[in-house]
Amino acid sequence: MITAVNDFLDDLRGGRMAEAPVVTVEQGQLQGRVVNSPTGKAFYSFQGIPYAKPPLGSLRFKSPQPPEPWDGIRDATAEGNVSAQIDFLKKEYIGDENCLFLNVYTPNLDGEFLPVMVFIHGGGFVFGSGNSSLYGGDYLVEKDVVVVTLNYRCGVLGFLSMNTPEIPGNAGLKDQVQALRWIKENIHNFGGNSGNITIFGESAGGVAVSLLTASPLTKGLISKAIIQSGSALSKWSMQKTPIENARNLAKILGCESDDPEEVLDFLNATSARELVEAHEKLTPMDLFPEVTNAFGVVVEKEFPGVEAIITEPFIDLLTSGRIAETPIMIGSTSLEFAFERRSDDLQAFIPEELNIERNSEQALEIAEQIKNLYFKGSHTGVESLPEYFELLSDNTINVDTHRHVQYLINVSKKPIYYYKFDYVGELNISKKILNTFGLTRAMHMDELGYLFRNDLQKDVEPTTLDIKMRERMLRLWTNFAKGGNPTPDENHYLTVTWLPVTKDNLYYLNLGQELSLGTNPDKEKMDFWDSLYSKYYRIWDHPRSNNDEVVLKSSEPKIIESYSETVTVYSESSAFTESHTYVSETTEIVKENNEIVSETHEFITENNGEPVETNEVVAEVSENHEAVVENNEAAVENNETVVESNGTVEENNEPIVENKEGVVKNVEVVEKNEIDHPKVEEKIEEPVKIEESHPTPVTAVLNGDRKVQPRPSNEIKMVSRSNGAPKDVIRANDPPEDDLPKNIGVNKFVNFFESLGGKK
Repeated sequence: MITAVNDFLDDLRGGRMAEAPVVTVEQGQLQGRVVNSPTGKAFYSFQGIPYAKPPLGSLRFKSPQPPEPWDGIRDATAEGNVSAQIDFLKKEYIGDENCLFLNVYTPNLDGEFLPVMVFIHGGGFVFGSGNSSLYGGDYLVEKDVVVVTLNYRCGVLGFLSMNTPEIPGNAGLKDQVQALRWIKENIHNFGGNSGNITIFGESAGGVAVSLLTASPLTKGLISKAIIQSGSALSKWSMQKTPIENARNLAKILGCESDDPEEVLDFLNATSARELVEAHEKLTPMDLFPEVTNAFGVVVEKEFPGVEAIITEPFIDLLTSGRIAETPIMIGSTSLEFAFERRSDDLQAFIPEELNIERNSEQALEIAEQIKNLYFKGSHTGVESLPEYFELLSDNTINVDTHRHVQYLINVSKKPIYYYKFDYVGELNISKKILNTFGLTRAMHMDELGYLFRNDLQKDVEPTTLDIKMRERMLRLWTNFAKGGNPTPDENHYLTVTWLPVTKDNLYYLNLGQELSLGTNPDKEKMDFWDSLYSKYYRIWDHPRSNNDEVVLKSSEPKIIESYSETVTVYSESSAFTESHTYVSETTEIVKENNEIVSETHEFITENNGEPVETNEVVAEVSENHEAVVENNEAAVENNETVVESNGTVEENNEPIVENKEGVVKNVEVVEKNEIDHPKVEEKIEEPVKIEESHPTPVTAVLNGDRKVQPRPSNEIKMVSRSNGAPKDVIRANDPPEDDLPKNIGVNKFVNFFESLGGKK
């Protein structure tokens, strides 16, 4: 077998490859071409291969569908469209919605033994492509691996989320999963081993790789992962309010409606170019990394039968060990970013997830600590820019990479290889596309110039040391892809053994002019950030999913003529006002054009403070740990927990609920625009105790005589984690579309009282 392989490689070197190679995949036949690498070695190239159905028309914003077969031999000698986007360098619109294509580069079409390396491009999930203008696989293929690059939907086209089963979000990431499924099924036709697939990516591509290692959708699809200058822990990669972002985008385009369904219809009717240009206005690329991308990754809502990339925060997946079976190589450059300073306030660098109030005593103290740690003197002025860039790079990439490694150490069953790229040469890409301010440091994307062939460096003459560094990088990356060990043996190029990190030693490989193995890179600075997270970060203070409302279509006829209702709730309880600022709350519900405006009801669970969304007419109250108010703040004692049900609001404004603590004195109903029409009536039933295992549905009353029993499948259940902490409230067998009439007013009342005792 080895002799046959060597003979075949000799044939390649002799140029005896077929001039028009044809391979057969599941969808049909592909004709590629033979090309020569910069060193003169020939390999096979297949480009513009569709891995999914074009995401056009009704498929816009939705998860990718498997590709359709074709007749005859499809030409695969030219690259496919890139995603619709604003070109980063030229600042002009390019690309197309029909962009789900991949490229395969291979030295061998016979056999099924070569490792496969799948690269995912960066670009902040807004721009970029896997095309050979930047990511030519020429050098990697020379190391006997099959290289795959791919395009995926970027920006709003790839990451719009309406929190619905139809458009839950992360379509661009699901494009990548669909590509991996296609590769798994077909790569053996290109000489690749479908059982040995390594994914690697840089910047947003690194974020994507980190997410794919955690997603249940990639189970059985990937063997190893390389994460370069990006982690899903980074705030710039995520969007927390997707529906608000969609509304804001629509407003830029001229849509005045706030109704999510109308916003979606408007965006579907808008051209791809207009969407992309409006996205650029909403979050300009030149503000990265200061501004979080409006259309990035979301933590998806769970819907039965709907595939999701992740349905809980990445940090939960990372710390729980669900990435434990994947060998990982992870690292960053010594200096990632050099952006112009827009503010001298160092409080801007305090991670927002620490929930430290700006200008508070703690925030000012931390800002002073940051100044003392990063700056030798003043933190303003031109002379402090190099120090500022270090702080910016740590805040954007390096701290999250460090945290990613630290979390992995505690749970991983596979090796973790940590690196720092610190080499400056002629092939550093930052010299061509970034403002380096004259700094001689390795910056964002610089390592890519030593892994890929690209058009930016056509006229660059690499030095002898540059060529040596490229050889080192290629060997480290492909050795890891082949067997999971980047330095299986020492040689002229790989002069040290790269040790994986352990709980006792944070080993890392420094990729400078020479290779060296060290421990704890930037120890003083990373220790400082570790101490901040240890002191202030509380995982239970963060929502388990994105903060926007679930939008579900109702098949019930929309009723109720135009009227508006104001409900004012007052509290006179001194016990409750001492510890809460919620003295009064006024909410106004406006119904127009014979429609019921659907409401979002967020129940706050008491133990972890996280919002749990529901549109049901069932309120679950546990006597032990979900009482409205507790201990000294209790306004209702023992069995006097108040649960509001749909019923009749007394027109004479008599007190609705009274108890000896006087939490609720009355509910005042102010009728506007009164006319003769059926009214939605509300009343307060007797206190109801609902058992967790068998929740009791509450009767909804519409028009005074029509009663609807909520379906058992919409019951709410409380699930406990293994450590005893409550998990999300979930619905059992919740159907993708909710055809129940919307509950009017009840949840606002309950939500208010739960907020009194729910947060400490």
